[in-house]
Order: sequence, then C-alpha cells, then structure tokens
Amino acid sequence: MGKGDAVVVGGGLAGTLAAGALLGHVDTVTLVERDRYPDRPAFRKGVPQGRHLHVFLSGGRRALEELFPGLNGELEAAGAHRLEAPRDVITKGGNGWQRRFHEGRHATTSCTRALFDATVRARVLAEAEGSGTRVEVLQGTEAVGLLGGADRVTGVRVRARDAGRAERELPADLVIDASGRGSRAPKWLAELGAPAPREEVVDAGIGYCTQEFRPAEPLDMVMVIQPRPDCPRGAAWSPVEGGTWLLTLGGVRGHHPPTESSEVPGFVKSLGEPALYEHLLTCEPVSPPYGFRDTSNRRRHYDAPGGVPEGFLAVSDAACTFNPIYGQGMAVAALSGLALRRCLAEGACGPVSRPRRSAPWPGRATPPG
Repeated sequence: MGKGDAVVVGGGLAGTLAAGALLGHVDTVTLVERDRYPDRPAFRKGVPQGRHLHVFLSGGRRALEELFPGLNGELEAAGAHRLEAPRDVITKGGNGWQRRFHEGRHATTSCTRALFDATVRARVLAEAEGSGTRVEVLQGTEAVGLLGGADRVTGVRVRARDAGRAERELPADLVIDASGRGSRAPKWLAELGAPAPREEVVDAGIGYCTQEFRPAEPLDMVMVIQPRPDCPRGAAWSPVEGGTWLLTLGGVRGHHPPTESSEVPGFVKSLGEPALYEHLLTCEPVSPPYGFRDTSNRRRHYDAPGGVPEGFLAVSDAACTFNPIYGQGMAVAALSGLALRRCLAEGACGPVSRPRRSAPWPGRATPPG
C-alpha cells in the first residue's frame, strides 16, 4: 500500500520546508510555484518582501537544524552572518542603549531572503534523492482551486501561467497551502461548500523601506533603534552576504519612511541617534530604497473544530501572518515544517488528517515538544 501523494501550493520558504518535512512520509510531493526560480540567489516577484531585512531567530535556527542538520552551517558558508544578541546586536529603546555582553543561547542568522530561499531549496531537493519520495516542482504554475467537497479535499486545480488558460487536476491525499499572505484558500474552501475560516486582523499601519549599502569601513555591531512614543520611527542595520549591509526603516502612519534615496539620511537623522546617521554618511548606496506596506497581523482560524475539510492544511503566513517588525515569519515557517514532520512520524494513519489535528500552534518561540 502506498503512502499517498501530497501537493504543496507555494514554493517559497514555507512551501519548500513543508515539502522537506514530507520526505519519506509520502510517495510524491508536487510543489506548485507561480514564479520561475532564478539561476542564482536573486529577488523575485513572488516574494515581494524579499528586498527587506530577514533574520532567522533562534527558535527558527533550532527548528531548521533539526529538520536539516548542518543547514545553518551551509548558510554561513554561503555568506550568511551568525549573530548573537546582545553581544553582536545593540538595541536602543526608551531607556537608552542595551548593554553588550555574551549570552550565548540566542543566535540569529542574517542574509538576504534570496540566499535563504536558494540555500534551503537546494538542500531540500538534494535530500529528496534517496528519500523514497519523488519531488516534482511545477514552476510558472498557479493554483486556481481545490478538488473535493466540504468534507475532504482531494487535490488542486492548476494552470500554467505562460501556456494559455487550460487547467489540469493534481489529485492528492494531502494539500498544503503555503501560498503566503495572499492565500486564496478561504475562497476555495467556500467554493467547495466548506466554511471559510474566521479571520482576525490587527493593522498598526506600519510601513517600511529598505536600502542596501556598502560601508567604507567595517562595523562590528548590528544596530536596532526601537520606536518611542515621542518618535514612532525605528531602524535596523544588519550585514548580509557580499560585504553589504541592509538598512530597514519603519514608522507608523504619518511617519512612513521615504522611498527616495535622497530622503533616507534625513529620516535616519530624525531618529536622534548620531552613531547610525554619521556612519551611514560614509557608506555607498548600492540599491534604491524599496517600500513595503502590507504589514498587518492576520490569523485565519483553521484551528476551529470542524472548520476545515480532511486532507487540507495551511501553514506559516497562509495561516497566520505577523507584522514584520517581530522578525518571526521565517522562524514560523521552520517551526511549521518541524511540527508537520513530527506529526507524520507519530502515527500510522498517514498524511490525510493527522497533521491538522495534531500540529501545535507554530508561532511559539521554540520547537514544540
């Protein structure tokens, strides 16, 4: 008897990690991705937040290492930076600068989102060899709906984006929605006669911009300047691969950062921290500033009893999105993958229903169990 087939909608970080978690537990995994992957780490439209600062928090690093031993080291070998807070990261809040010291337990990884995605994708595809699971990646393909009924999802309808409008069906025992903030699964479930999940939204109206710089002289610390009641603006300055640093600026409505390069230094100066402002003046801009405004917190209550058909699972941003100020998104993706793998390993009932029933809420700071 076969182990069953799975389809993962969304080939970003969350979808790739979910596909990796399924290895050895299903016969086939089909990864459906709207974009085409670049030949090297590079920004792509399907990850609109990809130009902004990304870090793997300590809980995400631990989950990543349990899923794929040695992957954190592979990221660092590719140019990512391992940072320990508060030794390598100084934070300025309402009471001034946090004292720097060696704590040793909470490391983060900093590099571009493109490098994170490319490194994880290469590892997952390499792990598929010899795993007993055949992985097929459908690039340039979009999911347009679900198959099945109100009680059970049995597959996905897809179409190639560059080959007309013809649809085809991908039967599956398990469908995982990893399509991110823009997930259309609530609409698709309603079309099957299933209830759409209740949504909670909290929108603080925060906006961001990020610009890449090459410092004239190296700086031995990451800076984080937190917003204050008298100055609801903030900044983060962190290294990425290739000898460049990312400056991400943020602010609430009425204090959104600029998207014109000439206005960035003035915004930084308004934060009232001369150290960052004066250092920035010595750096060479290597990109324009890119804005981002889709920052609301949204939770879709797929956890409600009886609310989701069997054979369907939503993970990471498709289930719950956080304001990027917390830096939790990639960690939640890794924790979701780890929870999925643990649930599949616990019992013999297969991937059809167990993950939805057993997976703990993935937004916790450390891996479950």
